[in-house]
Amino acid sequence: MLKNMKTVQTETGSQEYREVAERAVEESLVLLKNENKALPLKKGTKVYIIGPAANSERAQCGGWTLDWNQSPDENIEGVTSIEEAFDEFAADYGVEVVYDSKDADVVLLAVGEQAYAEWNGDTEDMELCGALGLDGNQDAIDEAKALQKKGKKVVACIIAGRQVIIEPYEKQWDGIVMCYLPGSEGKGIVDVLCGQSKFTGKLPSPWYSSVDQIGTDKCRWKIGYGLTA
Repeated sequence: MLKNMKTVQTETGSQEYREVAERAVEESLVLLKNENKALPLKKGTKVYIIGPAANSERAQCGGWTLDWNQSPDENIEGVTSIEEAFDEFAADYGVEVVYDSKDADVVLLAVGEQAYAEWNGDTEDMELCGALGLDGNQDAIDEAKALQKKGKKVVACIIAGRQVIIEPYEKQWDGIVMCYLPGSEGKGIVDVLCGQSKFTGKLPSPWYSSVDQIGTDKCRWKIGYGLTA
């Protein structure tokens, strides 16, 4: 938890506030699955980044960002995406970003939901590749599946303001991280994935395998679930 944090407002987007925001991202990430020692990414790991959420600043920030339902612009000034953060800081952590899947040790699959506000987020399926899923989710998931069959580890990072249905894909992924909406600080995700900060986040509500489980005592993961790595 963010404790004993005192700050004095001086300007929007100050370095002081960005550091607080980055810590909030780090501490809110929830590690749902971690098999085959996929996380944290070790020094020397070569990472191949795919998926529509990897460089979507609009999806990262969610609704009520510069406008009501979503940002009118895909690129938002002052926002660092996951891919940008990896490009800038991976070398500091001994991790290498590669652009040919043949060179990769780990595939970082960044997927998620579209930005929305209020009733625009209503949906009957809640599936990752459903009505509100980001365009390109399924193509990226299929690519990751093919690469896993070739021996690559797959770590899925989910960018969404709520739990989504991932049951059809869960077995295809070695690691699963719920990132929620990290806003401007994509670096907070990279810090945790690379082991500079630890996973401490826990689920605030049940994670369901299907919409049929909602309102029952059945779920995939219970409130308070969250692994450490």
